[in-house]
Amino acid sequence: MMDEELIRRVMEEVMRRIRQASDETTADSAPATPRSSVMAIFTGGTIGREEGLAALKELQEDACHLTVVLSRAAETIIGAERVRQHLGEDVTIVTPDSPYPGKALRQADLVIVPVLTQNTMAKLAHTLSDTLPTTLIMQALMLGKPVIAAENAADPRDSWRAGLEMDKAPIVLVRAFQENLRKVRDFGVNLTDVRNLGREARRALERSHAGGREAAAPQAAAPAKKNLVDAEKIKAVALSGGRVYTVAPGDLITPLARDTARDYGVEIIRANT
Repeated sequence: MMDEELIRRVMEEVMRRIRQASDETTADSAPATPRSSVMAIFTGGTIGREEGLAALKELQEDACHLTVVLSRAAETIIGAERVRQHLGEDVTIVTPDSPYPGKALRQADLVIVPVLTQNTMAKLAHTLSDTLPTTLIMQALMLGKPVIAAENAADPRDSWRAGLEMDKAPIVLVRAFQENLRKVRDFGVNLTDVRNLGREARRALERSHAGGREAAAPQAAAPAKKNLVDAEKIKAVALSGGRVYTVAPGDLITPLARDTARDYGVEIIRANT
């Protein structure tokens, strides 16, 4: 007959290994909880498109939930299928034919524009919200959400345009484009090179989460303001026919005020806390 102590130890080891295998299976199968929600808005340009998709992939690997919005032109130039090839089948894609993503916008911690075209930039600079991207960007700004846009496609002096020999515009036109960029920047959009898009996005998310923790932290109650009750205040009450002067719990009453109250027949009452 086997020793009972030996049997007990064998059973404990078997149960330990079963629990360990179960925990490992659960950990492997459970999807990572998204830490942040990001809305990415593509307009119909090609400059910086691939770099923008790469930046979104990095954010996705950081456990960010992505909602990708495609303008009508972006549907043709980029396409939902290309987005899914880069970001997976489960990514949420919104087009102009989809229901308006108001809820997704409100839940977003950050709005990114990986490709900001000159056309969209001009509309934003003149506060025109006649397309899905411009409406979402303007509403994001009005909701106080951080907005980051890659400026390469909108910048007339960008190196990519030079490589395509599209940097020969008259100086007046160049200045007009640059003025639009300035206006958009002044509206609160963080314009950056698309190659820095991922880094700027992570910084914005860190600031957003830090701000949320500060807002959630309990604030120390401000000390109650103390008023000084002097003889003049008591006299004013008496001369107006009053017979009672109520003071707040923290108010300070001068000795002369007490004497004046006694002389004028005014009763000083301290309010309850």
